Amino acid sequence: MTDVSVGHPLSVATVVATPADPSSRPRGLGDLSLDAISVRFGKVQALRDVSIQLRRGEALMLVGPNGAGKSTLVHVLLGLVRPDEGRVSIDGKPVRVDRKLKEQLGYLPEAIAFSENLTGLQVLRFFAHARAVKRGRVDDVLRRVGLTDAAKRTVRGYSRGMRQRLGLAIAILAEPPLLVLDEPTGGLDQEGLSVLFGVLAEWRAEGRLALVATHDLTLLERRVDRVCVLKSGRRVALDTPAALRAQAGLPVRVTFSSHGDTRAIEEALRARGATRVFAEAGCVIAHVPPERLMASMDVGAEHRDQIDGLRVEEPGMDEVYEHFLREAEAET
Repeated sequence: MTDVSVGHPLSVATVVATPADPSSRPRGLGDLSLDAISVRFGKVQALRDVSIQLRRGEALMLVGPNGAGKSTLVHVLLGLVRPDEGRVSIDGKPVRVDRKLKEQLGYLPEAIAFSENLTGLQVLRFFAHARAVKRGRVDDVLRRVGLTDAAKRTVRGYSRGMRQRLGLAIAILAEPPLLVLDEPTGGLDQEGLSVLFGVLAEWRAEGRLALVATHDLTLLERRVDRVCVLKSGRRVALDTPAALRAQAGLPVRVTFSSHGDTRAIEEALRARGATRVFAEAGCVIAHVPPERLMASMDVGAEHRDQIDGLRVEEPGMDEVYEHFLREAEAET
């Protein structure tokens, strides 16, 4: 969503925040709200009366198709876009997105470009100086993101995943109360994902806030507390993953592994309200409305002599997301 170039001191102030006095660095942040935010660019309504709250100790996932307003909402929070209507508030009190608030933010943009001739260590030291962070913290953060061994190599030789880790290191360097991550999974291998997941867990455990704008719903579902879905500048859903699944009411996939003739099992599932039933590779697979799930489980007990195993799969978060997008489309 945002391309940030790091290679000149002037670029730092707008992205990471202006230099801060260590003695005045904020120690915490209350619940932060974006209240009834509307933004218009010419004839384009980028956001329409959008409200979200970031709670202490919580990670909120922000999702939506291209053009939904995710970038604009993030930019409002960063102070890069001034809303036409609405306000930002902390613990219910209106605040300005000024230098003081920006000093409490750590930001990882979707695309971040570094000066190719600098080493990872030099990049972090530069940002540490800009944020008045002690040098010892630089080494700690390099270890935290797994870049200690590559710290003295120039960024030119970094893979995409290593660059992403370096960007994450910059975001967490000053231990900000609020972490804003824009498509943070891009280019990360399993080790890099573990680093990201660990950072999110740490921020939540320490009572900080995190906003994650992403397309990787399934990958990050278990790492966040709530999900906000945007479409065409409007908020169309906001709740926990479990609550959104319940609201969507999508069928659950039930699979009975079986031996022998499966027709009786198939008929029993249909009789109990399964909407789609078919046999495949020694299994009977049924799509069951949530309210009929327990009745479908009874089939296992009734046909225990033929059934070898049972698997129940909830609809994926991607399916739930698509449901709310379709629902929003139908309402317009």
